[in-house]
Amino acid sequence: MRDKYIMKHARKVPAKKKAINWKPIIILCSIVIVIAALTLVYLFVPAVPMFIDRGIDYLFKLPDNTMEQETVKENSTDENIIEEEIIEEEEPEEIAEEETEEEEEAEDQDIVPTIKLIIYEGPLYSKGDDICYYRILAEVTGDPSPEITFTKDDSLGSLGPGKAQINLTRDSRSFTLGAIAENLEGKASDSITVNWNCNRSPDISGISLSTDTLYISEQYEISVEAIDLDGDELAYSWSTDGGDIEDNTLNPAKWNTPAAAGDYTISIAVIDGAGNESLSSLKVYVGEATIDQTPDNMNVPRKESEGGYIEYGGVTSSGGDLYAGDSENNKPCSGFISFDISNLGGRTIEAAVLTLSSGSISGDPLGFFDTLWVNVLDWGAEPINQNDFALTGIAVASYDSPNITCNVSKLKEEIQKAINAGKSRFQIRIHFGGALTDDDGNSDGWGYSQSKVNLNITMSP
Repeated sequence: MRDKYIMKHARKVPAKKKAINWKPIIILCSIVIVIAALTLVYLFVPAVPMFIDRGIDYLFKLPDNTMEQETVKENSTDENIIEEEIIEEEEPEEIAEEETEEEEEAEDQDIVPTIKLIIYEGPLYSKGDDICYYRILAEVTGDPSPEITFTKDDSLGSLGPGKAQINLTRDSRSFTLGAIAENLEGKASDSITVNWNCNRSPDISGISLSTDTLYISEQYEISVEAIDLDGDELAYSWSTDGGDIEDNTLNPAKWNTPAAAGDYTISIAVIDGAGNESLSSLKVYVGEATIDQTPDNMNVPRKESEGGYIEYGGVTSSGGDLYAGDSENNKPCSGFISFDISNLGGRTIEAAVLTLSSGSISGDPLGFFDTLWVNVLDWGAEPINQNDFALTGIAVASYDSPNITCNVSKLKEEIQKAINAGKSRFQIRIHFGGALTDDDGNSDGWGYSQSKVNLNITMSP
């Protein structure tokens, strides 16, 4: 009974709990930590993946007996990589050495002469010599500076060192110029050929009219004598400051003179096929019979292209103003004028008056000259030239004032002689008597526009 009771009331002893085995857990955690660490190293340390990959290759791909060979190969590869890096580092030095060698070669090349001929001017035409010329420049290098020698130089060295001029003529239209540049290091040569490529402007001989005496409101033929040495076709363009020209492109052309008497200029432009232009002009007087009391009183027409002045041994100014005195060159000057008397044949001169008005005064001519003399000349129906300065004249009268009125009987007599002899011109010269110059280097004299010189005559019925 007791035993039952004990058994009934005895407490149950709880069963003993089974102990936890931590070892696997620790191992698992360690593996995770190791893997995480390796992953971090693999990701952030660049060299690790290479060694890991190689290790895997050794384990799974290579036989055991090749391990040593692969190791040797790796060492050899590493050495090659190092050598390549060294070579790459050395390459800039080699390039620098090559550049230095090239620079030295360039310096050596500068020492040896070089030469190149170029045209720096031309072709140019010289009308006075009728030549076509070029100017050549020699471009040279070398150290010391080379001496340049040309095979020809028509400038005779006047252009300076390294330059030459070649003149071509119509008979010799091509030339090859050679040149040598030489110094202590050697010499070089070059050549260049030049050809006649010049085209000269037309050559104008002069302008002429169908008559020597021109009157207002009349028509006259005008023509120009011109040639072109290059054989080009010529074109013409006429112009005038009075009247009108019917077709100014013709040669000859028709000129309708103006309605008022006076001085007029006829101009011509002659153009060749290459576009070269030459100009010329002629100053003429268009007159009319000036009626006073009777129809037998008239102003004799002037031929202005035949007058002007001459500086002895110097300028011959034809077709311009009259001037008497001396020049800045300390040379004596004489003035000339020509009157047309071709229509006075058979007439008798009753009176004649020569006037020179509005004279201009240069310096002090009467300070050393004597009076101004009016002479009658006969030089022909042509412009004055230097030889006319020495013509023997016939003295008519002298004056000590620039405003001159000459009506002496000697003038009338000389005009009548010229008419009776069948002359077409009556020509006057003015000059100072006495000393030839005062040697002061200044002009001293009297000057007259031809339009201010007039010859009036009265004829019997």
